[in-house]
Amino acid sequence: MSGRLKVQEFMVIAGGGVPVFHYSFTGARRLNELLSGFLSAITSFASEFGERSVQSLSFKGSEILYEQAGKNVLFVLLVDSGAPVHILRAILRDLGRKFLMRYEDVLDSPVMIEEAFSDFETEIHRAVNYYEGLLLVTSNLGPFVVPVVNREALTLFQESAELIDEFHRTFPGGGRVIDAIDGERTLKDIASHVGMDVDTIMKVVEFLAIWGVVDVYRLCPSIRQGDERFDAFLDLIGLREREYRLLKRARMLCNGSRSLEAVSNKLGVQPEELYSVLLKLGDEVEWKKMEIGGMSRPTRPV
Repeated sequence: MSGRLKVQEFMVIAGGGVPVFHYSFTGARRLNELLSGFLSAITSFASEFGERSVQSLSFKGSEILYEQAGKNVLFVLLVDSGAPVHILRAILRDLGRKFLMRYEDVLDSPVMIEEAFSDFETEIHRAVNYYEGLLLVTSNLGPFVVPVVNREALTLFQESAELIDEFHRTFPGGGRVIDAIDGERTLKDIASHVGMDVDTIMKVVEFLAIWGVVDVYRLCPSIRQGDERFDAFLDLIGLREREYRLLKRARMLCNGSRSLEAVSNKLGVQPEELYSVLLKLGDEVEWKKMEIGGMSRPTRPV
């Protein structure tokens, strides 16, 4: 099994229910030809009604995700129950697209052998490593994260009719969220701007991050004031006693190297409280950004 993604097996099934590629992370193979024929029958039946989106089957302790793509090829993931399905769906589409691009001619051959696809194992490990890192990013989303749009990836995303349709069906009004992302607003600010709750905004940004449309950053406050001027400045802006004490304790911690959440945790206060007080300092606080997970993810086609 591969880490936090909880992936067990990946299988590719050609037309007619014939498995042509099978990779197991555990060494065991629970997916078999009988299941291949069953899944092919289900997808063929569903296709009669125009349904070709990602589907799933749940069993005790396991789940099967599958998607039918060009030339009636079926891509299947066997995962543990409780696996992060939102990211696994992206993996399934990513691997499926790359498999079709790489082996289009082979799939057209009247006879196919599994050895012809053996070099695809490298692509599987690349995808798993990439999405393991992405899972770290999406699991750290919070109200004070700042999303930044990757314009090239956004263009590709908007050109994908299937993805953009799924996005708007899943998140009515999601287009307003994209428009509100300016590289400065936090998720909390975006929620206020578009009139949605923060939890919904987090789910929208998570979806966009999975497809590479946005990168996400933590806010790291840096207080500009030096020792001599700091007390006088706090007196000048007229803070309540609790706010005054909080800023006195926060000043050394707010040096641009710690996130707002990290500083709040050290001080034993809620991020919302610290953020509210820091905003009263105006331009005396510089808000630096730290990319979550330290990932510089290359643009990839959606």
